[in-house]
Amino acid sequence: MNVNDLLELVDKLRKKCPWDREQTLDSLKNNFIEEAYELIEAIENNNISAIKEELGDMLFLGFFLAKILEEEKAVSLNDVLTSVVKKYKKKHPHVFGKKILGDQDAVLKYWQKSKQDIFNGIPKMLPALMAAKIIQDRARKLGFDWNTPTGPLEKIDEEVSEMKKSMATGQVFEELGDVLFACVNLARHLSVDPEDALRFANKKFIRRFRKIMDELKRRGKNIEEVDLKEMDALWNEIKKQGE
Repeated sequence: MNVNDLLELVDKLRKKCPWDREQTLDSLKNNFIEEAYELIEAIENNNISAIKEELGDMLFLGFFLAKILEEEKAVSLNDVLTSVVKKYKKKHPHVFGKKILGDQDAVLKYWQKSKQDIFNGIPKMLPALMAAKIIQDRARKLGFDWNTPTGPLEKIDEEVSEMKKSMATGQVFEELGDVLFACVNLARHLSVDPEDALRFANKKFIRRFRKIMDELKRRGKNIEEVDLKEMDALWNEIKKQGE
């Protein structure tokens, strides 16, 4: 099997499958997002079989979108390939040219300096936590950053204080956003990916809450009839067990 087999598959499905024939760039955009997250989950679980499958799905969708573009006579697959090769050669003058960039940091600084606007190219569809990290990383390249985690930690305290004041007037939307942005900044300084940390927290919450429901069921109780105090006590017991 090679790339030509995948191209032939895409071409055949586009011609003969009623569902595939009806697809457009717009109808497939959410499929691409879904497949990207499935690939991320497979990578996080270090599931090689799933990584192979999900990466294959993304490659299929990429070629499928290219096929649609060709049909619309907007751009050919060759145009796409030529463009991406040219783009990445230009981004790597230390590989394809004579520029010397000695380490990863030097490469990143070169990429940022080559942009007219450092915030160009950040997709608006990115998850907000991920976008915040990218924004802060790019600002850091120009020296707008603290040297230690103490700065962002103090900033969180400041933003939380401002949010508490805003709660009296009900105007918490902007202040809560500032708190979240400051938390992302702290995560970055601690070398923690905020998306990964929040996904881990989500999974942990689900795991613990399921244990609460299981324990209440074991005790013959209906969770809808139990008050917060009892559930919180169970939560703390589960937490002490290291769950």
